[in-house]
Amino acid sequence: MRRDFRLYELSDDDFEDLIVKIAVEWLGEGVTPFAAGPDGGRDGKFTGTANSFPSRSKPLEGKVVLQAKHASSPIASYSDKPFQRELKVKEYPRVKKLIENELCDHYILFANRKLTGGAEEKIHAELIALGLKSAHIISLERQHLELENKPNLAKSLPNARDTQPFSFEPDEIIEVISALHDYSDGHIDEAFDSAQSFDTISIKAKKNPINGLSKEFYEQVIEAESMLHFGKIERFLKNPRNSEFRELYHDAADELKQKIIAERVHFEDFDRVFTFLYDKVQSQRMALRGKRRLVGILLHYMYCNCDIGVKSEEELVA
Repeated sequence: MRRDFRLYELSDDDFEDLIVKIAVEWLGEGVTPFAAGPDGGRDGKFTGTANSFPSRSKPLEGKVVLQAKHASSPIASYSDKPFQRELKVKEYPRVKKLIENELCDHYILFANRKLTGGAEEKIHAELIALGLKSAHIISLERQHLELENKPNLAKSLPNARDTQPFSFEPDEIIEVISALHDYSDGHIDEAFDSAQSFDTISIKAKKNPINGLSKEFYEQVIEAESMLHFGKIERFLKNPRNSEFRELYHDAADELKQKIIAERVHFEDFDRVFTFLYDKVQSQRMALRGKRRLVGILLHYMYCNCDIGVKSEEELVA
């Protein structure tokens, strides 16, 4: 399996720096780093004959504009409709103006997004229709290949020394846990018959096998200990007064779901996913004093409520 360099973890500036380094290799030392233009956009530029792009036998000649579009989602795709709308509404008019001002012959779009043949053909055709001599769409897969072939470039990434499968900020989860603790007045030991609102049969028969959660973990930890308190979490999140914390909960769950899907290969089973998440949130020990037990309960609720973990095999390969 090809290594994932987790480019979604980079800042926009870090991603632009990476693209400049790749562009210098492909085009030459004359690449100008990304800078704000008069129209508010940030382009990198090159003028002359390229070193080796798109090939050594037929390199680009003329004025080349580079555009970097960073996505913070690990499952972002060129096929995403909001991204395609952004190109049409914001990027294409800018490119058209550059062409009209004789500032752009060739356009190279870098985005840390997966690229399907259909999306590539569509975006390429739309760019060429603007009047470009050539347009090139560089996928996440192509960027990973460049990093694999150039170890020193990979080592320069800000997250290169982070050996963890993925990173996330637990602040939103901690805020929800603190509010939930106050809501329950600390009496988490009070149990409710809340398992009825969850399809435990489907979780056992379908979801657990797909996600790789062991029977022992589910029955001895989630079912026996955490599920008793799910009713309290459900009432807390549905209470209109807690709408702010409900949004924080869903933002955190959405981030975790995407990153777990993208990095699931690094975990032997979902038991270890839970252990990893628990340890990451628990690292904020001072903020969780007297509330640490809620960490596991909330993560298990996310799973049983299908906010994290996949519901079908198709999601794993999406």
